[in-house]
Amino acid sequence: MSNFEPEHLDLIVSETGVVPVVNQIEVHPYFTNEAARAATHRNNAVVEAWSPIAQGGVLDDDTIGKIAAAHGKSASQVTLRWHIERGDIIFPKSTHRERMEENFALFDFSLTPDEVAAISALDQGESGRTGPNPTTFDYIPD
Repeated sequence: MSNFEPEHLDLIVSETGVVPVVNQIEVHPYFTNEAARAATHRNNAVVEAWSPIAQGGVLDDDTIGKIAAAHGKSASQVTLRWHIERGDIIFPKSTHRERMEENFALFDFSLTPDEVAAISALDQGESGRTGPNPTTFDYIPD
């Protein structure tokens, strides 16, 4: 499923008895979406991070940049690794071969718990979203 908020998850499970396997939701350092992640995990499903680098919005972040420099990695690699450390599924989008290759080079380093916490602390709540809120989004245009 995609963009299910906690109340959506609770409703589908209570009404159908079906527990989805994956919930694809917007998650990145500026919008950690913890309530939806917790509801997904509470229902024994896995989070797939939609827009894992905030459509490029986190790539110039100072905190991420410092962590990237410490590991000799790019900001994108550190952000994607942050998702992996937290247990998120990621499918970073790129049409450029060099970026695709970079995106695969995530498994030769780890972040410390303090680094994961520092990136998580970048959360801006609702104002950090890059996409529409699934609860208030107008799905049917006028």
